[in-house]
Formats: sequence, C-alpha cells, structure tokens
Amino acid sequence: MADKHAAEKVLTLLRQNWPEAANSTSELMMRVYRLNDLVRANANRQAERHGLSFTEFEILVALRSAGRPYELTPTDLYQAVLISSGGLTKALYCLEELGFVTRNESRSDKRSKPVRLTKAGRITVERAMMKVLASDGKLLGKGLNAIEIVTLTGLVAKFLSALEPTGDNRPASSR
Repeated sequence: MADKHAAEKVLTLLRQNWPEAANSTSELMMRVYRLNDLVRANANRQAERHGLSFTEFEILVALRSAGRPYELTPTDLYQAVLISSGGLTKALYCLEELGFVTRNESRSDKRSKPVRLTKAGRITVERAMMKVLASDGKLLGKGLNAIEIVTLTGLVAKFLSALEPTGDNRPASSR
C-alpha cells in the first residue's frame, strides 16, 4: 500500500492550488481524517499481533464493554462496530472458529442468537487492549504533553456531544 501524503503536504497543496477551499474548517477536518487513519493503523497493528483483524478486535471490545455476561445481540453489535451485516457475520464466524465467542439461541427469542465472549476471548481482548492503549499513549506523547491531552480530550468530547445522536436520534445541536 502506498503511503498517504502527510496532512501538512495535502494542506500546502490545497492552499497553493485551491485557496478558496483552504480555511480553518478544511484544515481541521483534513487533520482529523489523517489522525483517524494513523490511530486506526496503529490499533490495527496491535490487534494483528494478537491474531485479530481490526473489526474482530472492535467486536471483542464491544462485547467486553457490555459487562457480564459479556453478551450482545447481533443487532447491538452491528450498531456498535458500524459494519455491514455480512461483514459482521464473517467476523463472528472467524471469532467462533478461534474460540473467542459463542452464539446460542436466546431463551426469550428463538430467532436471535446472542453473541457471548468466551474466557479465551476476554483474555485475548484484554491483552490486545492494553497493547493498543500503551501504543496510543506513545503516539499521543509524541506531540502532546499531559495537560494538552486532557484539554484535547475535553474539546473533542464537547464537539462530539453536539454532533452525536441522542436517545431520540437527533444530534444534540438540533434539540
């Protein structure tokens, strides 16, 4: 895979060749997109070291985050990891083969097969998460100090709270 241009190179080209599109909004969004790429690539490398794809890692994280008994319906998982239903089915099959999840018939709904994290899956995702967090911490430390990390976290949380849907499926900013 070819390396992507660094955000600053793309922004320099934008300023030179399309100045009307170069403003604080485009500069922020370009940097956010690039940061997302770098952080996801970092997490993907850590997940692969544990024999997981990034999607499989996300599924295991969602299950572990659900609390005991570490079980979610396929619909809840589909919403948590934001992938296609076909992609979810494929990843769940792989995770079952690895012994990281089980799927049993629901007692209340015979059509549903909730997905449950196994002990092996829990151990694996906990180890992988520690590696991801340590690696993410190193990434953050390359450009920010502790106070800047706290400040940035607060700003991103504020921004997301204005954009993300609430319980009534409307962004907070439209209420």
